[in-house]
Amino acid sequence: MKRIELDFKDLFTPRQIHEYIAEKLDFPDYYGKNLDALYDCLTDICEDTHITIKNYDILDYRENRIINTFLDAAEECGELTVELN
Repeated sequence: MKRIELDFKDLFTPRQIHEYIAEKLDFPDYYGKNLDALYDCLTDICEDTHITIKNYDILDYRENRIINTFLDAAEECGELTVELN
């Protein structure tokens, strides 16, 4: 199982967050850096992957939709699990 840890501690804008996610999850160059693209890339994961998200509670309401996107994708994709830590 592939394990990835995301830590949002020093990320302040949606752009920073999406760029960080894209780098850590090795998304393709065409990743659109928006919630729909995030959901699509997460549900396209083809191997068992466990993502632990740290310091998600510091995000404001708008950026917290990113966390909901991770959780929705995990419900849809059997290969993906998400842990909020």
